[in-house]
Amino acid sequence: MTIKEQAYRAHAFLQARGVTSLKRSHVHELLAAAVGYATHAAFQHDATWCDVPFSLSGIEPDPSAMQVRCRELGLPADESERVVEGLPIFLHDAGYAPVRFDALIAAVEGLEDDPDRHEWVWTRVVEPTHGALDLYFEHQRLLLEGLEAAAQRGAPTAHLAIAKLLESEAMLFGDEEERMRRQVMREGTWTSPFVSFVDVEANGLRAEEKHRHHLLAAARGGDIRALMETAERYGDPAVLEQAPSDEMDSMSMVEIAGEHGNGEKVRYWLTVAAQEGDIGAMRELILDHDESNEQAWVWMHLSRLLEDDLSQDRYEAINEDGTPYDDDIGGAAYVGGYEGIDLNQLSGNADAAARQTAEQLFARINAQRDRS
Repeated sequence: MTIKEQAYRAHAFLQARGVTSLKRSHVHELLAAAVGYATHAAFQHDATWCDVPFSLSGIEPDPSAMQVRCRELGLPADESERVVEGLPIFLHDAGYAPVRFDALIAAVEGLEDDPDRHEWVWTRVVEPTHGALDLYFEHQRLLLEGLEAAAQRGAPTAHLAIAKLLESEAMLFGDEEERMRRQVMREGTWTSPFVSFVDVEANGLRAEEKHRHHLLAAARGGDIRALMETAERYGDPAVLEQAPSDEMDSMSMVEIAGEHGNGEKVRYWLTVAAQEGDIGAMRELILDHDESNEQAWVWMHLSRLLEDDLSQDRYEAINEDGTPYDDDIGGAAYVGGYEGIDLNQLSGNADAAARQTAEQLFARINAQRDRS
């Protein structure tokens, strides 16, 4: 059964229950309302249907949303009541489950603590395929068609969901990824032509091209997760032009900015990382970025509050490759770590101000940890 067939059958089902004034084109609107969306367009931007029975998803249709949409579509009150009563019956007996693109991404990535992750998406959609694309073609064709249609309508999260489904296939093409990285670093930009699932089914070697196309499209659509990934995979600098976001890992941004020689962004993101409690970022700001003595003392006081005092030496025995030395294994040992930082003292008032700022940052760090 296709999505159009689902709407056709739902229309016939409701007509048989006396909903005679409902246009078939409006059935999609009611199906979207049943699963919590104000409009079908909103549903298409955020989710699609998949080859899982609705009854296995644990989703309960939303009667109030259906009632509102019936009224907006101009259905008589008695027919609206029949829709609210009948459509859930149809969905539970014969409907598809709706899957949000973000829930699919969270399931593929195995993010168990992600609020967007729904257990049924993992157990019914992702886990049975074991990451094999041919099993998606066999068991989840409706999902693939819906994802591709949403991507073509310009939904960045749909693009990213497709890229995630293809990620294990793309990992087999490391040489191509490195070639693209060299091109991006050389030219500062890149393009990737569209490849359909039909093309990939006919020629599995094109899975890497399709993955790359959708990852880039998600990034160009402003999805921060995709921007971070294109930066890490291909050296794509586009994320550096984005407004700061909680979705950006500060030290990853430092690395990306450094790779592209953007000293201003390096310092900005080191400061963000330091404010989040990263001792290494504080140390780098003090030693390598001409931090004022007043600001350096803010980091010094904050490091002490975090029980990782920057003024103390941090030496340890390591192996030649930098890994911790193991006495049980033996062999040559080397000295690793770093020397404590010695700062010029501040005046009493300036030191009190630095301590106060450090305490405020420490409170913010603890509050963030409590929310995590």
